[in-house]
Amino acid sequence: MAGPESRRGLGLGLCSTPRALRLPSLLVLVTTSSVLGKIIANQGYLHPLQPPKYLRCYRCLFETKELGCLLGSDICLVPWGSSCITLHIKNSSKVDIMVSDCRHKEKMKDCSYTHSSPVFGFWISSRCCFLDLCNDPWSRAIYNP
Repeated sequence: MAGPESRRGLGLGLCSTPRALRLPSLLVLVTTSSVLGKIIANQGYLHPLQPPKYLRCYRCLFETKELGCLLGSDICLVPWGSSCITLHIKNSSKVDIMVSDCRHKEKMKDCSYTHSSPVFGFWISSRCCFLDLCNDPWSRAIYNP
């Protein structure tokens, strides 16, 4: 049996499978790609221009460069369009205490300022940023050398 009839079952492509299996295989392939496409679309991979609903910011109520966060480290959420903020409290002897938090849109007027603090000899400067976790210690080291 070396004729064309014997070669029909040896191929590995779709044409070599029996006709009864072609339609179910095609249906499984279409259904799987459809389901995976919906999962990927729901995770935001197909819509890169759609901004996230919330901005995540690093929050620490008392931090120094030498010791890191000493009080209240976590992540806060604010609606997109708001900002992350870091306050630097300094004096003339190079003491630098930081406070990091979220800042809502309505309170962003104090995003970039420097003024004297209520404690004599200290002043406060603030800096806002607008990307996820842009005010954490690692990002501050990159963006604010």
